[in-house]
Amino acid sequence: MKKTLLNIITLLMAMMLCSCNPDNLDSPNGADDSVKKISIMGDSYSTFEGWSNMDMAGNPNDYYVYYPHKGNTDVTSVDKTWWYMLCQKPEFELEISNSYSGSVVSNTHYNGLDVAGTDLSFMHRVGKNSFGVDYNGDPDIILVFGGTNDSWAGVELGKYVYKNWTDADLKCFRPAFSKMLASLQAYYPDAIVYSITNGDDGFPGLSKPYAKSIQNICKHYGVTNIVLEDIEKMDGHPTYAGMQSICEQVYEVLIER
Repeated sequence: MKKTLLNIITLLMAMMLCSCNPDNLDSPNGADDSVKKISIMGDSYSTFEGWSNMDMAGNPNDYYVYYPHKGNTDVTSVDKTWWYMLCQKPEFELEISNSYSGSVVSNTHYNGLDVAGTDLSFMHRVGKNSFGVDYNGDPDIILVFGGTNDSWAGVELGKYVYKNWTDADLKCFRPAFSKMLASLQAYYPDAIVYSITNGDDGFPGLSKPYAKSIQNICKHYGVTNIVLEDIEKMDGHPTYAGMQSICEQVYEVLIER
């Protein structure tokens, strides 16, 4: 009897030790739940040839990319981009860089060109692409880094509209940014959405009205807005030093959650 009781106690202790082993705290499929998958929704600042113009399944997206841009910046390899460096941190991994150089949040491009229904509009790059592959994959975190081209193109700000958007509304920046955030939260309910704002001091960043608009809309949707400071640039685009600064400023916010 004593021997049987001793065996039972030994077995229970072994089970308790096993359950407390950190190596057994991962998800059932062996993945480390502490590592978060990040998808980037961006413009030229978040592009790189062979990365931002490929979808999750390796299909080619017809995205124009800015980097590497010989002669303009020293971002000559993907490991010098802000998002790649961020996703090398032990807490994160890259899901997809859904970024298109020259893209706008609204449906209005430079010279008033209507880009509704095209990948040049951030709003269109939510959900599935023409191959049936989700633009943003299955992320834990979505980082939206846009608005720069809207500001540079002088897209009309418009009114703050939070539902029942019309086609006319979506030609303006504020309603478009609002619908984009609402769509992201609806399509990816398990992901946390962040906004990254390219400063608020005019060219080569965002002018104050656009930056303030982003801040107000993010507040409405409960989205954290990261306003960048002191980003080194050439020809209006981040250098390697600028990319490092973006990475660290974003990282400091993400690890707080």
